[in-house]
Amino acid sequence: MTVSHDDYMNEKLQDREYQKGWLKISIMDYIETGDYSEFYRALEQVIKARGTIKEFAESVGMDRSNLTEILKCKTKSAPSITTIGKILKGLGYTLSVDNLQTA
Repeated sequence: MTVSHDDYMNEKLQDREYQKGWLKISIMDYIETGDYSEFYRALEQVIKARGTIKEFAESVGMDRSNLTEILKCKTKSAPSITTIGKILKGLGYTLSVDNLQTA
């Protein structure tokens, strides 16, 4: 039996610790590459693992279509840190600053 990547990720993302690690890795990749699409894809996956985009948007006081545009990278510019913070807070997380890992 073959499992699709999306199904595999959805199963793994049922674990809140895995969600946190997945988002942290995605944020670090964003910082390294400047490409925020993978970070927003990770946010979308975590939100969908918990329910629907519509339910989440309502719970954080955002318009569903605006949230969808952010998650699909369809906005004219990158969302503000306030918006990212609002999404992360809605998921039960916060932004923090850590030292870079050096070899």
